[in-house]
Amino acid sequence: MVVARSQHGEPSIVDRLREMVRLASGLDDEGRLDDASQERAIACLRRFGQRLRDMQAHQV
Repeated sequence: MVVARSQHGEPSIVDRLREMVRLASGLDDEGRLDDASQERAIACLRRFGQRLRDMQAHQV
């Protein structure tokens, strides 16, 4: 995730967060994600969301 602020019409990066959740490792033969992969993805999105709330982001 990259968080940027607009300054004079140009983006200025203020934060970066990268996390691997390994979704492909949880795919079955029919292309469905197993429960563990889904939980990792949702947990990651929650952490990203919390980071944005901590930064008091207004436009996402």
